[in-house]
Amino acid sequence: MQINSPDQVSRIYQMSDSAASVATNLNVANTKQTTDKVTLSEAGLNAESKLQDIAAKYNPNNMSYNQLVSMGAELLENGLITSQESLALMAPPSRNFDPDEKYDTVALAKLSAAFDQSLGNTHSKDATLRASVLEMLQTIQSLAGNSGKESSQAKEV
Repeated sequence: MQINSPDQVSRIYQMSDSAASVATNLNVANTKQTTDKVTLSEAGLNAESKLQDIAAKYNPNNMSYNQLVSMGAELLENGLITSQESLALMAPPSRNFDPDEKYDTVALAKLSAAFDQSLGNTHSKDATLRASVLEMLQTIQSLAGNSGKESSQAKEV
């Protein structure tokens, strides 16, 4: 297309301006508001309730290995963690340890995750499992409101 006069140039700009306003008006007219609705399944609600029950029994900031194993078994039985996650959760805290001695499982899990990060090893299967364990321990900690206080079970043992 050849443009030979200023009139033709102004008509082209007028056409593109009016076409843009028509397109804008059409977009505004076709815009609909939608609302997303989230529904939790019965299983999801049960899982949350079971997790609350478990969190009420255990203090991941001050628990023995024996308590950790019991908690891991409950989490696994209730379908809250996978068998691989339960194995990672129940990894012994050290080589020669007393299974009744209490320690901070959250702090130990954080150290493991930090070690994975220091190696740049955050995407391996093992590192992903350790990160998942840390997330579960922190969830239990927050649900129980444990930030260093002992749970009733921790006091009994």
